[in-house]
Amino acid sequence: MTRKLMLVMVGVVVAGLLAVTAEAAVQKFPVCHKYGRPAQKTLNLPYQGATGHIQAHGDWFGCCPVNDGWVDVDGIATAGRGGLGSVDSVPVCQLTAWPTGFWNEGIDWFDNDGTCTWTLGDDLHLEAPQGACPTGIRNAVHEVGADCDVLDLDGSFFNGQQVDVDLETGSSFTGCPGPDPQLMFLDTNGNGFWDNGEDIIFDANGNGVLD
Repeated sequence: MTRKLMLVMVGVVVAGLLAVTAEAAVQKFPVCHKYGRPAQKTLNLPYQGATGHIQAHGDWFGCCPVNDGWVDVDGIATAGRGGLGSVDSVPVCQLTAWPTGFWNEGIDWFDNDGTCTWTLGDDLHLEAPQGACPTGIRNAVHEVGADCDVLDLDGSFFNGQQVDVDLETGSSFTGCPGPDPQLMFLDTNGNGFWDNGEDIIFDANGNGVLD
């Protein structure tokens, strides 16, 4: 085999490896394909393919909400659920569970019906002043006017209300075993912790993916 032929063959192999590596590194985006129709499913596509699907089928960026439900989609902007226009999405729509083991935002769960499972009517607040709630008081109770409402659909928060579970640390104050494993979030920035504004999801089918 001549030196020239060997160099050509090596060049072909290297070019092939580079192409495979580049293909693997292409960022993919979740797209809800044909939402509300029998063919509905979440696809993870490169940007060009994702925009093509949106133009061709009326698809939209993000995961298809079929089994799971949004608990909150706008962090502390309101005490309600927020609008779906603020929903974040991450590749493959993977959900992250609490506890995260880090006091970042001070997000706490109020298990208002005492079931130790997430149900409609339960509430969330922030109380860590180093996070997105600078007026928060980290004392495991709700301080009206100081702690920041994340979710309080029925306006039931009252001053001195006892926190049931600290979601970040998993600490329980009223006997629950810890965070409901189906109460999860989309870790949009990939830092491993819940940050103000990241969507909170109820993983109804328990598969760890928003679907």
